[in-house]
Amino acid sequence: MAYNPQVVDAKIVSHNPKNGLFEIVAQLKDRTVCRLIYDTDATGSLQPTHINRLLKEPCPICRKDFLCNCMSKFKGTISEQALEIAGNPN
Repeated sequence: MAYNPQVVDAKIVSHNPKNGLFEIVAQLKDRTVCRLIYDTDATGSLQPTHINRLLKEPCPICRKDFLCNCMSKFKGTISEQALEIAGNPN
């Protein structure tokens, strides 16, 4: 079965308007919580640069209870859904 992340809640937790960086914490349907870090490029479009799984639940993909990089494969999908819910900070 392929993993299909679904964001149910997303909040902007920090925003720096000087350099265009901001963070969103997204909670997924399977109770996984992720932090997404965004950067604004020269054209003003948002680019997700990093995704970190906050260690509240084991990884839903590899089931490890420590740091892994599984969520980086789904950075684009989670990022789109989180921006729809949380909105653009600008």
